[in-house]
Amino acid sequence: MNQAVDSPWMGRLLLMAAAMLWSLSGAFSKLLSQPCDWWPGPALHDPPLAPLAVAFWRVFLGGVVLTAFLPGTNRWPQWRQVPVALSFAFMNATFVGALVLGPAATATLLQYSAPFWIILVGPWLLREAVTRSALIGLAIALPGVAILVWGSWGEERALPAFLALASGFGFAGVLVGLRYLRDLPESLITKVNLLVASVVLVPVVVFLPLPTYSQLATLMLFGVVQMAIPYLMAARGLKSVTAGEAGLITLIEPVASPLWAYMVSPATETPTWTTLMGGVFIVAALAAHAIFSRDR
Repeated sequence: MNQAVDSPWMGRLLLMAAAMLWSLSGAFSKLLSQPCDWWPGPALHDPPLAPLAVAFWRVFLGGVVLTAFLPGTNRWPQWRQVPVALSFAFMNATFVGALVLGPAATATLLQYSAPFWIILVGPWLLREAVTRSALIGLAIALPGVAILVWGSWGEERALPAFLALASGFGFAGVLVGLRYLRDLPESLITKVNLLVASVVLVPVVVFLPLPTYSQLATLMLFGVVQMAIPYLMAARGLKSVTAGEAGLITLIEPVASPLWAYMVSPATETPTWTTLMGGVFIVAALAAHAIFSRDR
């Protein structure tokens, strides 16, 4: 395997790229749930899609496309992938519910309680020490996340906030699980996660109406660009980066996601001063982590 690809810095770059693609979730969800005057094609919010329908179709279509176009592997799924796949399914359902029912900023920012869960359970599960640079970065990021959570909590009903916090717990399980499964091919891990997440939702989705053709096309892009490709990158990046450090690096997502959502729906997604202030702390945390990293 190419040593350059598996270097810690290449792993960090892959995680940064994954976080930027993940940040498109707000834009996709608002495109599917709200009217967009600038959209030239058929209205994607009508008929309305249930949150769990969005959650199902994006992982199902992403998994199908990934299976069809990515070369196969001679490795079979293993039982130890089950907890990771179930964490992925839980994260997918709760996060999409929070996105559709509330602002993208609320969902994405509250989901990023994940790094703190990783710091609590990651070293115990993975037997990996948390690096000094990651601790410094998290210490700087903590006020920023607190500002973001405080600014978002009172703006919406309790349900979207609760779903977003639950998705943060699931996201922590996914990042820890990807690190735990780093000996397996990233294509195998990603396919299993996407397809299991869709199978779990089948009992619910069978009672929901089918999306329109234009909605299906958008959901396929949602699944491939925002789910399949970045999780391939994250699984590869976590072969050389610890779960705790990955949790810090992916804090790029809650900074970028509200900006993408604002571009789609400026009337409802205007960033607040708390979003901007929290973003300053997070960017400072990422810079501090880069400066204090031992292998810079």
